[in-house]
Formats: sequence, structure tokens, C-alpha cells
Amino acid sequence: MRILYLTLFLAGLAFSQEATAFIKYFRSDRDFVADNPLLATERNGMEHIVVAYNEKKQPILKIWVTATGDTVRKEMLSYDPAGKLAGRYLLNKDGEFVKIVKYGQSEPWSKEYRAYAYAKNENLSFEGQQSIFTLAPGGEVRTIEFRTVDQTPYGQITLAYDYLGYPKEEIWRSLPGGKIIRRFVYDFDIMTQVKQIWEFGRNNELVSHVALEMAPEDELYKEPPPRTGNILDEVDIILEEIRARRVVAPIPAVIPKMEWDRLVLKNGEEYQIQFIAIDEQGVRFQMSNSDEILTIPLARVRTVTNKWGERVYPQ
Repeated sequence: MRILYLTLFLAGLAFSQEATAFIKYFRSDRDFVADNPLLATERNGMEHIVVAYNEKKQPILKIWVTATGDTVRKEMLSYDPAGKLAGRYLLNKDGEFVKIVKYGQSEPWSKEYRAYAYAKNENLSFEGQQSIFTLAPGGEVRTIEFRTVDQTPYGQITLAYDYLGYPKEEIWRSLPGGKIIRRFVYDFDIMTQVKQIWEFGRNNELVSHVALEMAPEDELYKEPPPRTGNILDEVDIILEEIRARRVVAPIPAVIPKMEWDRLVLKNGEEYQIQFIAIDEQGVRFQMSNSDEILTIPLARVRTVTNKWGERVYPQ
């Protein structure tokens, strides 16, 4: 789950790409909804909410502050191209993600849940539905709850992990009753690099069992994962990574962390390196067997990939 935690960190950094046009202060959420702001001087010595807005006058960050100036919690907001609220990202006072709310029936996990839980001929509407991701302190997604537009919960997925951070069980429940309708059990053998998956159906019957070996190193990364963009893009990556751990990907592979970054030159030569930075002179790095800092012009470089398989250059 280290990759997942890194993704959440990047999602936080992505907020900096949204420029703050102006800031308002509010006494409470009620005043925020009513757009009844405080004067900047009135907030001193009292609990209040700091709200940052973008150029479209949409709130993009809310910070709850105590009378002594301490941060209680934060909330980041993102919007779709039409200006509708697409996601809310709740952080604790230490800046750690604790909950993510995605809006809309096209959210991937809710789509997969509905496709399994409901027959195609059922006349149900999930327009404006919510997917609520609750995270553990380490960054792992623990539960995903699905709610209709009127806040009625209709489904839930619970994930459990082993001591290494690999998923060991995934349970699908229908709500509000809590009946288990689907279950996955995982076992990853570190010594043999084999991952086994058991799927159980509505009556706890075994539906399938598969054992997957780790793919060869040259087949791990067919294309670099999209690690740039806005908050909405980054959180979609979280979901895809969880899905990949349940082997919904076309390549049945357990993707390990590499020991070194990788530099590939335009002539095809490959080197294991410790990547440092890219500047006007080129790529700065250290070789795996040397402490000397070297620089190679960008004109000679084809790609630089970090130890997580993420493309560093070109982006």
C-alpha cells in the first residue's frame, strides 16, 4: 500500500495547481452556506472557518480553526468541467486523508458493485450517488460505502490487509441489511511470488480460484501510470490501483518496488541509477556503484523511470 499512500500525497500536492483567487472567513458552516462572511479582523480569538476560492468563485479549500489559531481539520473540493461538485477530500489536523467522497454514478467501484448486485432489467436510478472512501492512518482504503442522492446507503465494500500491506480479504455487502453478497480472499506468498485469489458468491459458494505468478520485469509496465493532473485524476488512480490488486488488470502481475531508478538512453543503453533532479544541464544522477553526481544532456535521454515504475522523464 506504499504506492497508495504516495498517490494520496500527490493528491494533496495537486491542490497547489488550483490557484486561490480570494479568501473568506466564516463563523460556522451555517454562515458559509448562507455566504455570511466575517471581516478579517473579526476572526481573531474565535473559532472560525477559512475558505479559499478559485477564480470561478468556487470554494476549493475549507480549514476549521480554533480560537487559538490551531487547525482542527481541512476539506478540499474538486469540480467537473461543468462546474458540478465532483469530490470532497477530508483531512485531519496533521494533513492526512481520512475520507474521500466521489460524486456521480460513473465512479468505477460503484459501477462494478451495481453491475454485480442488481439485474440489468431493474429500473433503478443512481444519478447523483456518492462513493465514500474511509481511510486508515496508514493510507489504506478500509471501507467504500455507496449512497443514493438522498443519502440512503445501498452497498458497502470492506477491505482487510496483512502485515505487509497486501489485501487479504474483500467483502461486498448490501445495505441497509448488511448481507454479504460477494467475497474475495487473497494469499500472497513472498517466497514463491505467487498470488492466489478465491471468489465466493451470494451463498458463500466458491465461484473461482486462480494462482498468479509475478510477471517478468520487462512486462511490468506497458505504459507509465498517469501521475500528474488534478485531484480528481489522482483519486481515480487510487481506485484503479485497488482494482489492480484484485487482478482486474489485463496483465496478471504483482508489481514490486525496484531497488534503483532506471535511465534509458536513446541508443538503447540502460543503467540503474539514483535519480536526483532534472535541470537546464540535463538529468543529474548517481550510478548504483558510485557516490559521484553525474549529469547527462536531455538530448541523449530517452526515459527516466523511478523505482515505483513511474515515468519521471519525459512527462
